Amino acid sequence: MPGQAAAWICEGEGSVKFANPERALRWAYETNSRPIGDNVDRHSEAALIIGLCERVLPVLHMAYVRIQFGREASGFPVLSNHLAHTFGTGLHSRRSIEKIIRAYCGEKIGLREIRKAMNCGMLKAASYRNQAYDALDVIHVQSMDRLRTEMEVRGYMAGQS
Repeated sequence: MPGQAAAWICEGEGSVKFANPERALRWAYETNSRPIGDNVDRHSEAALIIGLCERVLPVLHMAYVRIQFGREASGFPVLSNHLAHTFGTGLHSRRSIEKIIRAYCGEKIGLREIRKAMNCGMLKAASYRNQAYDALDVIHVQSMDRLRTEMEVRGYMAGQS
């Protein structure tokens, strides 16, 4: 299947090996979103990876994973609240913070659109966006470090036995 071959490194002894946690998560959520068909083993492997994330990651980090890799809206409330707290005092609409998160995750949302949603000037909007991106970068690094450790223990990483 297109896209799947690039995500996994090798299959051996019934287990898929990955170069890094990001590839594992992309593969798991992509596999989970497809009909099962004849790929029961791959679907169960994907479910194990997602289940591992849910067990080892804190709520905030799991919300990030759901949005970034699963494209699930269920993580927005937790992540939006966290980012609103990092912005400090003031009124910040959930919709404007969600736009910043969506932009971080790759959607084509420009600074003008963020500024309009936040109802502020360009410099203030850029400052909020940069603060949010910095906070999301930290969450990403923490999540991937934790998952790398857990996936290495369980043999999901290439080069591990």
